[in-house]
Amino acid sequence: MLQTPLALHSPATVDDLGIKGSLYLWALLTAQERRLPVAPTKRLAIRVFSLLEEMGIVQLPWPGTPWENDPFAYATPIEGIKWRLTWSAYEPEHLIQGLEDYFDSLNRDEYTVAPLLRQWVELSVGETERYFEHLLLKHRFPIEWAQDIAYASNDLDVVLTMAQWRYCAWAAVRRGASLAMQNGPHAEGIREAVYQELKRRAVSVASGAWNGASFPPKSTSPDNALGRGFANRMTQLGDRYWTACPSLDALLKSSVRPASTRA
Repeated sequence: MLQTPLALHSPATVDDLGIKGSLYLWALLTAQERRLPVAPTKRLAIRVFSLLEEMGIVQLPWPGTPWENDPFAYATPIEGIKWRLTWSAYEPEHLIQGLEDYFDSLNRDEYTVAPLLRQWVELSVGETERYFEHLLLKHRFPIEWAQDIAYASNDLDVVLTMAQWRYCAWAAVRRGASLAMQNGPHAEGIREAVYQELKRRAVSVASGAWNGASFPPKSTSPDNALGRGFANRMTQLGDRYWTACPSLDALLKSSVRPASTRA
């Protein structure tokens, strides 16, 4: 990642962070506090840092030498990304509470749900990519193939739940494993076959051709801070984070948790 200059004018309040900025900062602070991944994938975690650095909220040591013996510097407990909080609008110990107060103040209207929907879609791709990566690793395929879930999502004019995308990823990797058994694990065209199966399954599931084509995780609370903040704090989707199609209607029906509730 290239280091970008700090913002000339940092946001004055958490309200000025907006939905994405406030959720990203909450995820970073919560990940640090509770030893969680910041986001489902490291690529999405880097996106979190990029925005917060651009807004003048955090500073990263890249591309220079990492800070040594700096009491104000941190490293995320799972991804190992070094960072330092540079935003002074709030005392650090009160920042999470300030962000949660902002979440609780959000109205459910057309101005709010549009960015919430974009965030849900971003998380849907990230959560499914991580599951796809797990399956690929299990079958000894290159984990770089996992990024194909984003290409499939962009290529297709379909809307699926995260649980349905997880099913499609499972079916696609199973197709790849079958070809590897027949032709060898390094046979040409396996990645393309996996990708085409991913898209074929997604289209079929979206059309209603198969019932039960849905693999929600056993633990329905996201195990990363960004997903947990969205499902349990910024919205009250809960289990529907996995089982509902990202839509304006689903978000309009969701409500914010009481301020005393923590994710």
